Amino acid sequence: MKKQLLFSLAAMASFSLSAQNEALQEPSETFNEAKPKLAPFQYRSESSSQTVIWSEDFANGIPQDWTQNGTPALALWEYRGPNTAPPDSVGSRGCWAGPNQSGNLGDPINSPSRSNGFMIFDSDYLHSDGDRATNGQGAVPAPHVGRLRTDTIDLSNESGAELSFYMYARRFQSAWYVAISIDGGATFPDTVEAFPASELPVNSSTDQNAFYRANISNIVANQSEVVLEFVFDGAVSNSNGSGRYYWMIDDIELVTPPENLLLFTTATAPGTTGEAPAHDILFNNDGAYPKYMHLSDKNAVPITFDSNIYNYGTATQTNVGLAVEILDSTGAVVNTVMSPTVATLASFDTAYYTTLTTTAWTPPFEGEFNFVYKAFSDSIPVSTTATADTFMFAFGEEYSIDDDEVDNYFGTNTGTNGMIAIGVLYHLNNGNANGDVFLQGIDMQMSCLTDSTADMEIAIYDTTGFEFNAGFPAGAMAIYRKVFSLDGSVPCNLHNFSFEDANGNPQAVPEGAYYVVTSLFPNATNGVIRFANSANWNQPGSASIFQNQNGSWFSGFSNSTTFEAPHYRLRVVNSDVSLVETQLEEFKLYPNPSNGNTTLEMANAGHYVYTVLNLNGQKLYEQSLSINAHEKVDLNLDLPDGVYLIRLRNDEDLERTVKLTIRK
Repeated sequence: MKKQLLFSLAAMASFSLSAQNEALQEPSETFNEAKPKLAPFQYRSESSSQTVIWSEDFANGIPQDWTQNGTPALALWEYRGPNTAPPDSVGSRGCWAGPNQSGNLGDPINSPSRSNGFMIFDSDYLHSDGDRATNGQGAVPAPHVGRLRTDTIDLSNESGAELSFYMYARRFQSAWYVAISIDGGATFPDTVEAFPASELPVNSSTDQNAFYRANISNIVANQSEVVLEFVFDGAVSNSNGSGRYYWMIDDIELVTPPENLLLFTTATAPGTTGEAPAHDILFNNDGAYPKYMHLSDKNAVPITFDSNIYNYGTATQTNVGLAVEILDSTGAVVNTVMSPTVATLASFDTAYYTTLTTTAWTPPFEGEFNFVYKAFSDSIPVSTTATADTFMFAFGEEYSIDDDEVDNYFGTNTGTNGMIAIGVLYHLNNGNANGDVFLQGIDMQMSCLTDSTADMEIAIYDTTGFEFNAGFPAGAMAIYRKVFSLDGSVPCNLHNFSFEDANGNPQAVPEGAYYVVTSLFPNATNGVIRFANSANWNQPGSASIFQNQNGSWFSGFSNSTTFEAPHYRLRVVNSDVSLVETQLEEFKLYPNPSNGNTTLEMANAGHYVYTVLNLNGQKLYEQSLSINAHEKVDLNLDLPDGVYLIRLRNDEDLERTVKLTIRK
């Protein structure tokens, strides 16, 4: 089994099969509106028997015996403290790293002792001096390398040691290492990497209080001249540049290692190629099938889970396995699926996803769920394990590859050459007797920077013949096409774009696989149309597609999840839900959209029953009413944001239905 030394303890990116011949673009630092991040899944020491051997929290600045060695010489780490300028409340000053890229005062690390001070290598600032107009003309432009070296640490009486520290880092083209010397700093033959690119892709960042730990016992045990060197390697490069963004560290410790601890890790299983993620999820038993974290109840497919698990502790573990608890919206466990177990796992060895794959689970009913991945062994029961990571999943009328997390925004003026079209793959099955599937529309989460005077065209294309770079076959016709003019209600919101006709009937689409493609037409000079993106799961290459101004189609940035999962939520409805009936007199419902408090007004007096349904026709509420002509009735609907049907029926069984949008 492959031995591992390094663990970046946050949510991990996932591995999946990509479409053949997918086109990838080189990353650029210009795309981002909000900082991408990984959620803070952190692990702490399990055992109170762990004791601190050595520590540094920078309460008194850079320790006197520490040294720096930059390449070039001025590529130096900075100390930020309560009395420095800038102070400890300021993170990166780089022009690309500030909040919303609108300023140079980025967020600082959120470590336990941040107020005492911390260290930062501000590559972005060194490269640009905090000004986009002087990008690449700063005091020490990239490529550069910053090295921060401790004094000598005596571990001659220690049989092992675990290195840990808090960090906050963002990557463009860079790597973060801790080099280890046992000869007082004369040589550094051993190195561990914090958050390699397989865990933290290009244009992504850790959480502000990410926690890193590595068991380095086999390097430093019983050594009297240990030196650690924190290395920001900004010499990593692609065609669009090198280095940049930042690395902050604080609260460094060497402690005695734990006895019993399992961790999730990225790893390459024997006999396979490519590094698999710490956690993965497989839909429909097909690695090329998109990970629909909002799965349509018309397209229920089996779901399996897998992980790589590393024995970080000093004791051999027996019967190591993966359990995934599936929780409903109340937190109750509705199911637990288990993997086969590995009989024996020695310290520093890994159990791989090729064994640790669970049985399949198919959602049994509509609702929101959480998937809780848990590593267990005979010594670490499922009920008490500290190694547990949680991911969101929803099953119902929405159909999307996003997982509710907004990690960044993208669209026009982002990506190489600018982006003019975005598409997401959907499998539409289980139609009616004629083989038709019915679509109400699509919900899209839009950036606050979106131009409210812009236009968009949404079209539905069959996937047959699509190829990266070339795009859709010559002469390919959309089976549906509609132009939408945006307005002030679109920016900052999850906005519904309806596919319904003038009578409120949903769009019928034959069963099959389709790309829903949005073409972007900003009308203002340098206009912006941008969409939210989820970056937690690495999707198959065919799941989302993008077109540049030069006409070529690509699947995303290389080594990045910047364009992984647009918040495009297709609404698939039942064919037997009629959205309009003409037999009953008109009635008014206002305001619409509303926050749930709306007013009903009937033209004629009578006895009525009003019913609230979701777009799948499921009854949510019903009440009888006796009202006068033009009487107003206040409805207080405590419902989540979304589109609902309000149906009114009289004593003669004549009825009429209208849509109500709730937006709080």
